[in-house]
Amino acid sequence: MTMQNLNPVRNIARRGRDLMIVGAMVLLIGLLIGSVGLLTVLLFSSPTFGLGAMGLGVIIVLTGLALMVRGLSLRTENEPAKVVAQALGNALGAEYTFIRNVSRRGLGYIDAVLVGPPGALVFRIHDQPGVFMNEKADWLVRGVDGVARLARLNLTRECVADVLALRAYLKKRGLERVPVYAIVVFTHPSASITARQPSVPIADLRSLLDVMRGDYMRQTRIDPNTVQATVKAIYE
Repeated sequence: MTMQNLNPVRNIARRGRDLMIVGAMVLLIGLLIGSVGLLTVLLFSSPTFGLGAMGLGVIIVLTGLALMVRGLSLRTENEPAKVVAQALGNALGAEYTFIRNVSRRGLGYIDAVLVGPPGALVFRIHDQPGVFMNEKADWLVRGVDGVARLARLNLTRECVADVLALRAYLKKRGLERVPVYAIVVFTHPSASITARQPSVPIADLRSLLDVMRGDYMRQTRIDPNTVQATVKAIYE
């Protein structure tokens, strides 16, 4: 049997609905406060309170709209994560579960998490072409002029932030014994990557399994029951 490959679509849809409901409630509160402010301006000679209430109402309405837009925009699939899952699918057995497009309250968004006997492995996946250079925790990108500059996108720090979030999330659910590892993966075939003492392991699709075997997969760290409990905490 091969690795399980899961996408928590129902959780994402539920989170989107919750954001829509909260956004609609915030929007109504903003409209109510703005209406009170407008009435105050129309009925009383001193407009200070009324104008302030109207301004506050506008801010709250915009917040509500932003929440509703966020609820509508939650993506139900992560295509680069699907590519990584396909690369791992035939190489890993049923004791591993790959959960892509993770989006949960209290955890935030993570491209993908692999759970198995070695623990949990957090993936930060980049699917754009380019020349990327890593030095410990810093990332450089070479521009068209050939000069290397600090990249605006720091994949290492983003991945570490996801690891810390997952550790805290699992700890709240009594799974603090689950070790959480990290990896940055490039999926675009023309991406060129060089690394010098990377703080987080880096791989492309060709080297992914070798990098995982040299770090994350070196030993068994958790039992099957803990593996299943971890998958349930992240997926269900």
